[in-house]
Amino acid sequence: MPATSSLSKKLARSHPHITFTQGEQARWSPTTSTVFYNPNETHADWILLHETAHAILGHQEYTLDIELLKLERAAWHYATTTLAPQYDILIDTEFIETHLDTYRDWLHTKSTCPHCQSNGIEQTKQRYLCVHCGGTWRTNIGVDTGIRRYTRAQ
Repeated sequence: MPATSSLSKKLARSHPHITFTQGEQARWSPTTSTVFYNPNETHADWILLHETAHAILGHQEYTLDIELLKLERAAWHYATTTLAPQYDILIDTEFIETHLDTYRDWLHTKSTCPHCQSNGIEQTKQRYLCVHCGGTWRTNIGVDTGIRRYTRAQ
């Protein structure tokens, strides 16, 4: 039995209000209170603890893109400081920073002005304004898919 399966059973006993299910991709589903995990993923136990942290912290949907980064950081912090020690697991901080870098890069790309390449701010969900040139654009969600930026002319 993979270590992740053993850990998921321990987590399920400790957190009976959360369902743990194997899936293609690790993720937390707030609508079904389910943590999906992939035991074949590199460092699957670390990721399972991270997704469980989202569940315990009650993370729901986010409104602004910057909020997603905040949720990710909070989940990793809880996973490393609270959950991992309970199960005698040490999560590598370099792994966490690499993981968070994907969200930082995602946010940077979404907030880059298609007109002048400066960074803008998200005024409302998926709608950005460039403080440098005044350009505006909207984006797709783009977390698991390619990021798209649309100007009014498109």
